[in-house]
Amino acid sequence: MSAFVPTTSPIDNDGKSPDTRPLTLHRDVLLATDASPAASAATRVVAALAARWSTTPHVCTVIPSPPTAIDPIGVSIAYAPGIAEAVRREVTGQLALCAESSGWSRETAAGAPAAEIVRIAAARGSDLIVLGLRPHAFFDRMFRDETALSVMRQASVPVLAVTPLLTRLPRRIAVAIDFSRASIAAARAALTLLDDDGLLMLVYVEPPGEPRSPAAEGFTTIYTQGVAAAFTRLRSELASRTNARIETVVLRGNVAAELQSFAHRAEVDVIAVGSQRHSIARQAVVGSVTSALARAATTSLFVIPPGRRS
Repeated sequence: MSAFVPTTSPIDNDGKSPDTRPLTLHRDVLLATDASPAASAATRVVAALAARWSTTPHVCTVIPSPPTAIDPIGVSIAYAPGIAEAVRREVTGQLALCAESSGWSRETAAGAPAAEIVRIAAARGSDLIVLGLRPHAFFDRMFRDETALSVMRQASVPVLAVTPLLTRLPRRIAVAIDFSRASIAAARAALTLLDDDGLLMLVYVEPPGEPRSPAAEGFTTIYTQGVAAAFTRLRSELASRTNARIETVVLRGNVAAELQSFAHRAEVDVIAVGSQRHSIARQAVVGSVTSALARAATTSLFVIPPGRRS
């Protein structure tokens, strides 16, 4: 998230307000599963979304290339040749537990999981990728075993990463808002996932700064009023699209840490984040928010990537 810019709504170059139609996420849904507990939860969420949108999801399972070992005479050999069949059986059993999945199409691919998931989504023209989300330890990052985060970084369509605790449509979604186009797009898209009687929370995290002196009181007032006006306009626009409740929240501090803490206190089901294209100097800072949320995996995460297809 970037620092707040005092404007209430982005305006296109021709002076007209941008298209405010909600994202269409129900044309094709891709479920990527590896039979893990998080993938099982993702299957349940996809079933709920499929019922809401009257669509038939597609299921993909990616079998990683088998690792190799060095035998005593120094010859590289592949091991665990039956891993592909074992994973297929696990996935079949997992899907069988979800009665709604009986008519879903399926495919199996081999290779790097994140790259294959993104490739399949692109080939099918998928509008939404759903997969499991689990915490990642240091060695996962060391060996680049961060499938969900890698998919978020590579995909050109929205990605919903589900923790094992979410097995239904989310009833509470917190959207990270900085009043940019990307964060507003995330708020609009989040409405399509929210349960009918759910709560959408628009959360702005004010960057930490120096303690404010009495001389800065005037600026503080203008700043606060600007945030409030921006929230009022955004809340009004979103309210016209839904009957769900909408609340606004202002926090102060580190963005990722404050979002995680708030999600825990408010019993949030999903945190929605809109990615943006930034200069190289800012990519590390902005990217760290999504990375931190994905690696902690304490709350399901919904990411709208830059350059998404309409």
